[in-house]
Amino acid sequence: MSSPSLLSQEDWLCLSFLSGIGPARLSRLFTYLMHLEDSKHPDAHSFASDEPHAVSHSPAKQIDDVLSYDVLRSLKWPDVTAREAMAYLTTGTLNDAQEKKRQDTLVWLEQQDHHLILPTHFFYPEALKQIPVAPILLYAKGNVAALRLPKFGIVGARRCSTYGRDMAFHLAYELSALGIAIVSGGAMGIDTAAHQGALASNVAPNIAVMGTGLNHLYPQKNASLFKQLLDQDGLLISEYPLTTTPRPSLFPPRNRIISGLSMGVLVAEASLKSGSLISASYALQQNREVFALPGRINDMNSAGCHQLIRQGATLVRNVQDILDECPSDCLPVHKMTEHDTPAAEERQTQASSSEAYAGQTVLFKQDNKPTPIPKSLSSDAKQIIKCIEDQARAMDFDELARVTKLNASGLMQALMELELNACLKNKGGCYVRI
Repeated sequence: MSSPSLLSQEDWLCLSFLSGIGPARLSRLFTYLMHLEDSKHPDAHSFASDEPHAVSHSPAKQIDDVLSYDVLRSLKWPDVTAREAMAYLTTGTLNDAQEKKRQDTLVWLEQQDHHLILPTHFFYPEALKQIPVAPILLYAKGNVAALRLPKFGIVGARRCSTYGRDMAFHLAYELSALGIAIVSGGAMGIDTAAHQGALASNVAPNIAVMGTGLNHLYPQKNASLFKQLLDQDGLLISEYPLTTTPRPSLFPPRNRIISGLSMGVLVAEASLKSGSLISASYALQQNREVFALPGRINDMNSAGCHQLIRQGATLVRNVQDILDECPSDCLPVHKMTEHDTPAAEERQTQASSSEAYAGQTVLFKQDNKPTPIPKSLSSDAKQIIKCIEDQARAMDFDELARVTKLNASGLMQALMELELNACLKNKGGCYVRI
């Protein structure tokens, strides 16, 4: 995924403060602007700054050439959000509450080891750019170099058993000792055990993905854990503005970042209704390896893990079971063994969408069929899918425009829709079926 240069970092920051905004709407705008640049659209101008504190507002004339209220509405931005966005982009106008957030964030960024990371930045992981609804802004506190390490996610029940806690700790310890950064959500239970195991190895830093703003770390009971994590060169990250307080609706979306950062995700303990299964679903959607720790057959806290194993997840008995299935090019070179290079065709799990298609949620696919097409797709998007499937090969933007006879704006919006629904992927400027 290339990064659009139409808007500065501060522009994206201010847009994130608008009424009714969220990760999906920012991602749709980012993808739209990305397609403008990828297709060398004559209206796409480059005047961005990657400096985290740069105050740079794009000239109104150039903004109006590319973005408008109608364009934002076509990207499914609400009326109030689109109007606020255009007021900001053309005049720099924010309301008092939004301006305070802006000023408070700039003050926060002045502190040591405080960062705001966009897809344009060196430390933004390439793998995270490829996921549906990739976060456009990552607030980071700590050692951002941890994002460049091989990473593995460990998640599970908050109310876990001693067995689950001990196994999460042990596996995190061994993986971290190999130079692999552990990624989890900072919650009580399995998440805490995984972070503690990584800290105990004191080799690779570990990463906690917060479901709140970094000024309101949750749970408060883990304040000492978060401090120790930072003291040992770890990293706290969040896509939410600094002052965002805990709300139940914020935690499931952050799971896509845990799996998106990671080469694989282990579910250490989970009931059938556990939020950890959301992480597994995201991992499959993102073409990540999924692992599950078995437990007693009558233990409800392991029922979710057993379901994942039946559906194709890798059963984990020890750390080697994880290393055997992870992509060899993602592992630390100095720690590879003869077991670290499994043939790609032997991997059973395939990328699939975790969205509900026709009332069913797809967790695992047992064949190599393409991702199901949502019934809600627009007619233009369905036409593009049919075109690529009929040709049975990748097609670039110009060829798609020629064959489908869609105009540039319509084609870009349809391609964005397909990428956000994990139906297509842009590989080197060509679109391929997922």
